[in-house]
Amino acid sequence: MAKENWVKPFYENQFHMMKDLQGFSERDEQAAKEIINQIGKDFSTVLEIGSGNGNLALGLAEFNKVVKTVELVPELVEFAKQNSHPNVTSLCGSFYNIDLPQTFDAVLYIDGFGIGEDPDQLYLLKRIREWLTEDGIGLIDIYNPPYWQKADGKQMYIDPEANVCRRYGYIHETNQMTDTWWYKDTPEESFTQVLFCYHVDEIKSLCDLAGLKVVEVIPGGAMDRDEMRFIPKASLSECLSYRIKVARSS
Repeated sequence: MAKENWVKPFYENQFHMMKDLQGFSERDEQAAKEIINQIGKDFSTVLEIGSGNGNLALGLAEFNKVVKTVELVPELVEFAKQNSHPNVTSLCGSFYNIDLPQTFDAVLYIDGFGIGEDPDQLYLLKRIREWLTEDGIGLIDIYNPPYWQKADGKQMYIDPEANVCRRYGYIHETNQMTDTWWYKDTPEESFTQVLFCYHVDEIKSLCDLAGLKVVEVIPGGAMDRDEMRFIPKASLSECLSYRIKVARSS
């Protein structure tokens, strides 16, 4: 499946560029509460793919959830293990080919869906279906085309010292967002992620093909580009990404 060469270097370098911001915080606890509310029923076991630094899993574990995570970058997995909880098992590997024979009450892919082409997304959605229990719930963040079209060319600084820069882009021919990071002093050494964006009807069609039904669409936040501040909740037409809540359709 997807063999995008940018993936591992980008997330490794993003981790280093944000190292001072990686600790568990109230924001991670709030993200865990939000997940619990959005699932909307009792659950105990969770699979999180593309789990990054492990803070969301740690937050869920604090609410007595048993969480298994899958992350591609070894350094991120080691970071997660150093700051982990007995309820969390952190695995290093690709969610495209890792062998996970068990099923879970909830499967999460937060902030990262869209690597590769449509067949890659379809394959991953089919895997998510396989990992869900019969009445399980999946939550997946989807990048929203209208936001990224407007964000094309916008640039910002990441850290308070303005040492790390970030620029958004949009490839109109393919509906892909680009997100480029670099250190201010070495702009020639940049790292870019490229992710497909989907309108709601497009992702619903892919989910249908994968044997999943979208039971709810939850708009996320957006950047106020004039004030350069993040707005936690925006409309579906304005949000940076939206979250789909999915269940097995058959």
